[in-house]
Amino acid sequence: MKPNKESVRVVLKLFLGSLVIYYVLHSKMVDFNALHSVLWSPGNLVLGFFFLTLSVLFSAARWRLLVRAQGLSLSYGHLVELSFIGAFFNTFMPGAVGGDLIKAWYIAGREPQRKTLAIFTVLLDRGLGLTVILFYSATTLLFFTEWLSGRPQFQGIALGIWGFASATLVISLLFFTSRIWSKKRGDRFLSFFKKSRRVGVLVDATLVYRQHLGSVLLASLLSALSILGMIVLHKMIGNGIGIPLTFSQYLFLVPLAMTVSAVPLLPGGIGVGQVAFFTLFKWMGVPDPDQGGALCTLIQIYTLLFSLAGLVPYLRYKRHNTEAARAEGPVAASLS
Repeated sequence: MKPNKESVRVVLKLFLGSLVIYYVLHSKMVDFNALHSVLWSPGNLVLGFFFLTLSVLFSAARWRLLVRAQGLSLSYGHLVELSFIGAFFNTFMPGAVGGDLIKAWYIAGREPQRKTLAIFTVLLDRGLGLTVILFYSATTLLFFTEWLSGRPQFQGIALGIWGFASATLVISLLFFTSRIWSKKRGDRFLSFFKKSRRVGVLVDATLVYRQHLGSVLLASLLSALSILGMIVLHKMIGNGIGIPLTFSQYLFLVPLAMTVSAVPLLPGGIGVGQVAFFTLFKWMGVPDPDQGGALCTLIQIYTLLFSLAGLVPYLRYKRHNTEAARAEGPVAASLS
């Protein structure tokens, strides 16, 4: 049997991920002595679960604002459950089967008549979250430009994230305030994109948010609070293993490392995250950059344990879908 492209892609990602882990271990990027001394600390476990819970609750509230603007009928409780399910799959499933895909599949099932809009909110939610993450680093660097002196690596990163932040601000201002969206001009400008029905639906869904600036701003604030909680978690645990970084440096480094860790090679960013933290800590001048790898590993372990909570709503949803399929008949049940 000829392997399909998806199988090849997953195997390739697992292979590359394994190479990354081998590189991490061989290069001694993780201080396992520091890791062992604080891993099962009750205080760290409580801190980890507290801030990870806040992150899920804030993220679900952000998603709720985007969903409500589209007129979808999903409740905050449902979105919290889907967020936990997404966290579970992000942590435990490699390859293309990630949390966002699972969330999109479930939310489409909840809104069968408006599947495209439902899935669009998942993608928009992820895009908004990543944008706010990079804004943290871009804004922090504006106040601490001295970090760039003698560090060509950070200079290149600064140019990239400042360029991204500037472009995002300009596009946002044009989107929410420009007169180009007046009826006649807007129809002429958008007619090209609406030649495809699905693309037209997405364009219209995007334009809906012009009437919901307050919701978009509030969603951005919730995203900022969610990320801030994770930065505080890194700082507090980092203090416990003796990492000599200021909170301002964490505001710059953690969002960058989180962005790199999102590369989907292995579940939970394992391997990629360690490389990112070790490298960024080294560039920042931390005497023992392997502490960065240890910090990343600690957070990943707490995230793994926390994400197990997503198994409960996942099994409940799966059972509900199976029972619904059986109720529709033997054919539907066979497809569930």
